[in-house]
Amino acid sequence: MKNRNLILSIISIFIISLFIFQGCKKEENTEAGTADFNVGLKSSDPSRSAYEEINIDILSASIHTSADEGETEGWQELETEAGIYNLLDYVNDNEFIFATDPEIVVQTVSQIRLLLGENNTIVKDGETYDLETPSAQTSGIKIQIHTVLEPAKTYKVILDFDVDKSIIETGNDQYKLQHKIKTTVTVVE
Repeated sequence: MKNRNLILSIISIFIISLFIFQGCKKEENTEAGTADFNVGLKSSDPSRSAYEEINIDILSASIHTSADEGETEGWQELETEAGIYNLLDYVNDNEFIFATDPEIVVQTVSQIRLLLGENNTIVKDGETYDLETPSAQTSGIKIQIHTVLEPAKTYKVILDFDVDKSIIETGNDQYKLQHKIKTTVTVVE
């Protein structure tokens, strides 16, 4: 009988300890903090560009938080201001923030993915042409950023499209977006 009571006491202490440990782990995770994460766009100086407009149809933006870039899990949607944006409206220092997460859990962000719609066009010599965006409607445009977030900071990631190198004329008035994007990550204390 004494052995049975001793075993029950040990099991009870173990179970109570386990609950306390789990409670501490949850508290530790919530104390890790959050950051403010913003994604914007602009285009490099298009002075050599032959285009009057370069319109991209942004449906959504998401971030990948897994260290394994091939992993399909780990994508987190951002609050996205979907719409059609003329890249030439956002030249040099004229940036536009289109996606945010004001309370992202502190972690490592490996990639940003832009999912584009079907209304991508360019305007050249007053004529509007479709802009093909291979895989941008299905798997999205993926941009590497590899940024470790810290708590209580604001992050601004600017996607800078090089318009002169991003548009490929394939012939017969057909155009394709082969995105050449430079990213800049700025941290605001």
